[in-house]
Amino acid sequence: MKNILVLKNYTLTDQVGWYNDRSHESDLSKNYKSMEEIAVATAQKHIQQLDEVKVFRGNADNIRDVFKLNFYEIYELWKEGNNILYCDLDVVFTKPVSFFEEQDSLFRMYNFTDPTHTVDNHYNLEFEHYFNCGIRYYPSNMSQSVWDVGIAMVENWNPDRWDAEQIIYNAMMWSQQKHPDVFYKPHCAYQMLHNPHSIGGNSMNTQFNQIKLEQASVIHVHGSRGSMDRLGLMKVLATAETRSNSLTDESILIL
Repeated sequence: MKNILVLKNYTLTDQVGWYNDRSHESDLSKNYKSMEEIAVATAQKHIQQLDEVKVFRGNADNIRDVFKLNFYEIYELWKEGNNILYCDLDVVFTKPVSFFEEQDSLFRMYNFTDPTHTVDNHYNLEFEHYFNCGIRYYPSNMSQSVWDVGIAMVENWNPDRWDAEQIIYNAMMWSQQKHPDVFYKPHCAYQMLHNPHSIGGNSMNTQFNQIKLEQASVIHVHGSRGSMDRLGLMKVLATAETRSNSLTDESILIL
């Protein structure tokens, strides 16, 4: 059994399938490759008891096809008996953090997304607590029944929704019938929804996450909101973490 960090970085034919059409976004593939390098380097530094990093690569028509492909790639790796932590490419690890020491068998995500509540008519589901799927933990002993929830939904994919995979992972997590407090750990998945250089950005991020930036161990910068801008934030976060053991909102603004 290994403790494996998984990421994905596919070459896409069509960049239209994101939340917005990104076909005119310059240097998109190059920017995500740079994000990958930062994510992997900071993960290797800070994730405790990490044995291996695996980046799934390949070619696909669009990002939504990648979501489906990667679901099964992770499933096959899990069936080999591994503990798996998944993170998107736009994630920075800034402090020592433990995922693999969880003592239960729960599939986990760690923080809300925006919006925090959603309804999906395709699956006839409503989530009062809607979590972000950019950081997920699959323990080796999680229940097959949780996977079965996801498999059934992937085979009935919602083609009209950008975040269909997020709906699926929320369905999987909440099928375990636990209170939200069991999963909610915003320091493990701080959502940098707003650029801290924008007016009110820091305060809005703090309000959303209910913790300050310096309390976060893992920061998700939401690269789909503009890869060049968010890559810049990742570089600043990684640099600030390297220069100081005290990463703060102010250190982001002055670097």
